[in-house]
Amino acid sequence: MKYFYFLILLLFIQSSTLATAKNDSTQTIKSYRLTESLVIDGVLSEPMYSNMAITTFTQKDPDEGKPASEKSEVWVSHDDYNIYFSGRFYDSNPDSIDVTLMRRDNVIESDWLFVYLDTYNDDRTGYYFAVNAGGSIADGTLFNDGWDDNSWDGIWENKTTIDENGWNVEIRVPFTQLRFKESEKMVWGVNFNRDIKRRHEMSFYVMVPKNESGFVSKFADLVGLDGIKPTQRFELLPYFVQKAQYLVHDENDPFYKSNQYKTSLGADLKFSLGSNLNVDATFNPDFGQVEVDPAILNLSAFETFYEEKRPFFIEGSNIFMFGYGGANNNWGFDFSNPELFYSRRIGRPPQGNVTTQGYVDYPSETRILGAAKLTGKIDESWTIGALSSVTERTYATIQPEEGGRADEQVEPFTHYGVFRTQKEFNSGKQAIGLIFTSVNRDLNNENLKRRLSDQAYTFGADGWTFLDEDETYVITGSVIGSYTQGSKDYLLRLQKQPYRYMQRPDKTYMPLDSNRTSIAGIFSRVMLNKQKGNFYINAALGTVSPGFEYNDLGSQWLADRINGHLVTGYIWFDPDEIFRSKSVYFAYNRTSDFEDNIERSGFFLTSSAQFLNYWGFNVQVSNNFKSISKSLTRGGPKLNIPPNYSFYISAYTDSREKIIVSPGMGYWRNEIGSYEFKSELEIEWKPSSQISFTFGPEYSTNFTSYQWVGNFADQYAINTYNTRYVFADLNQKTLSANIRLNWIFTPTLSLQLYIQPLLAVGNYEKYKEITNPPTLEETQYGSESTQISYDAETGTYTVDPDSEGPAETFSFYNPDFNFKSLRGNLVLRWEALPGSVFYFAWTNSRMNFENPGEFNFKNDFSNLINSESDDILLVKFSYWIDI
Repeated sequence: MKYFYFLILLLFIQSSTLATAKNDSTQTIKSYRLTESLVIDGVLSEPMYSNMAITTFTQKDPDEGKPASEKSEVWVSHDDYNIYFSGRFYDSNPDSIDVTLMRRDNVIESDWLFVYLDTYNDDRTGYYFAVNAGGSIADGTLFNDGWDDNSWDGIWENKTTIDENGWNVEIRVPFTQLRFKESEKMVWGVNFNRDIKRRHEMSFYVMVPKNESGFVSKFADLVGLDGIKPTQRFELLPYFVQKAQYLVHDENDPFYKSNQYKTSLGADLKFSLGSNLNVDATFNPDFGQVEVDPAILNLSAFETFYEEKRPFFIEGSNIFMFGYGGANNNWGFDFSNPELFYSRRIGRPPQGNVTTQGYVDYPSETRILGAAKLTGKIDESWTIGALSSVTERTYATIQPEEGGRADEQVEPFTHYGVFRTQKEFNSGKQAIGLIFTSVNRDLNNENLKRRLSDQAYTFGADGWTFLDEDETYVITGSVIGSYTQGSKDYLLRLQKQPYRYMQRPDKTYMPLDSNRTSIAGIFSRVMLNKQKGNFYINAALGTVSPGFEYNDLGSQWLADRINGHLVTGYIWFDPDEIFRSKSVYFAYNRTSDFEDNIERSGFFLTSSAQFLNYWGFNVQVSNNFKSISKSLTRGGPKLNIPPNYSFYISAYTDSREKIIVSPGMGYWRNEIGSYEFKSELEIEWKPSSQISFTFGPEYSTNFTSYQWVGNFADQYAINTYNTRYVFADLNQKTLSANIRLNWIFTPTLSLQLYIQPLLAVGNYEKYKEITNPPTLEETQYGSESTQISYDAETGTYTVDPDSEGPAETFSFYNPDFNFKSLRGNLVLRWEALPGSVFYFAWTNSRMNFENPGEFNFKNDFSNLINSESDDILLVKFSYWIDI
């Protein structure tokens, strides 16, 4: 295996000799300038429709390359302020047209029209607008020549009608919603896609074959827009939020009533700088979430990652993506490009603790005083994004039992900054980008100085280059440096983070240094991707040094790592007698650290196929060799991990049906008997065009023979670095479900219900300690010269690790758990006017911890239902003003 990295490097070099001819689209579409207004009513009766329409559509599915089965007519027109897209879609069975209603951006199989625009004509970025026959809509942005992001919500209009010939649509998009460069001869890129649900048919004006790569770069030219001048964009979005909280609380809590009803006012501002750049600003922003985060039981040492749901940060977020451009695919295998900008760090709950005993009014979030964001393009090939945000100095109020109140600072005044830019060359064949992030805190509190950095920075460069004219092979790469500064106490905390564990007693490379006041590190990765044809290759090499740190504004889970992988595969795009399509991929991957401890090494196989009836399945199999874990002892010595294997299989039924079933099952096991079995099932039922119901239960049972319990100092534990590392066997059962009800009354009025019950029970037994690391040799408590006892009244285990020697006894609480959670969210959303939205939301959550270690579904469910709950009612209204 020592030649593995050399093999990947050889593939990079050899690939540069490959070259074929480029095949660009030369199709042209004209936008007709309107001489009279176009009424958006879905009735195609204006004189403009006597002009020649676009009628040539080619299937991508189910019969690639064949003409569309039904005739389509599409027109593009414009006036000084708007661009219009109109379509007449003939159907031989108009009664079969699907008019399913869905919430915005929830694209499910239906009869759709998708409009794609490359307004900069840069062959890589753009917008999409989609309308189905029922009038439901979706929109978003395009980037990386084929990837999409639905977080952008433009303000535009549409209307659909159905008649005896088929269905019709008219769309009006204001030029103010689009970014483009003004020029005397305006040329955009454009493409159209029509879907017919009952036939699983997807046809395009410019159809990119499945064995090709790219999408935006293949668009047709849209001409006729000469003379269009961008209108200055200036939008104001004030909001009002009223919240009522009815929470489980101490009746004597003096702060409860004052926090029960909260009113918030604020506004977002959006305006353009010229025709290319967009500025978002906010005053007292509403960063409250309408939807709830899922409940998760996390027994690992790492932080749980949650998706961003706040509108200010969502819009334009793909501009800040780093390290992924150029390639259409990316594989990780215990490695990935760092997420340097994790926006949920801004406005997070305060990180400080209070030192005074008593009732505490602790803020649930850190108020953002202001935030601004600049996004857009300098020209067709130069993208820029910048964000600046300031959060206030935050205090918790404490009232001791003897009376009197005091304030303690729990979060300092902080500035967060991000700058991102990327420049493309040679029509997108090469690119280079830069990113810079900074966190600067005004630390005037000793308690916070021990917990937070004073300043933290990252600076990175990324880019790509295609190796051939046909853009089949591409190399992408990135390099990042980091620097973090703080007090000695904080740097000790930082060095002990679970992705670093510099305090390990057997660490030889960059061990813990108690005198540090700063830490720095570097990340680098290079990847080769073959992204055309039936045969597939992906390979990567990456390193990240132990001192690399970006968690102040990013989401970090790795450091001290050297990683490489090689993936090969083959894809059959053409149907045969059994399958409509199928694929198989085989990979080898290896991860080590800067001490050459192999943390993962093994093979991975995945295969998927779709039958002619549109049912399908996926199978994944892995086999990992013996490796080393540096985290199992939570800062203690490394331990040997035995070989293991796993498999997972999932399937799905035809997505056109009213009932769609998606089962899955997986199994993992290692050589010493630890295992996990998981089964899941998702059922989606669509009883009508307005209602859909999804029920997704999951059940898993696992046995872990080395579940960490605790580390206990003992000067007589000589073989284990004067510490006893205590483990146990853990039997765990987890039962959960995701339940959703979508009731869409109209395309602008909807009701969504989300319920998530979760039951996780863990029973610890056979407590033991490691005696000879890195081996898994152990001494089980209660055997030989050891003793263990349990006090049921205090829930405490007491261990004498050497009843015949000088070692002292130690104690720990019973780690058995029975975590029960029920979270629900009901949201009524009404888009009263374009861009103006009214929300009513009710959130109910409850938890219960009775009967730890005992799994009894009937009793557990009863205990959960009878538990007290937190209820939050929220009314929000935002009003869009186009100034």
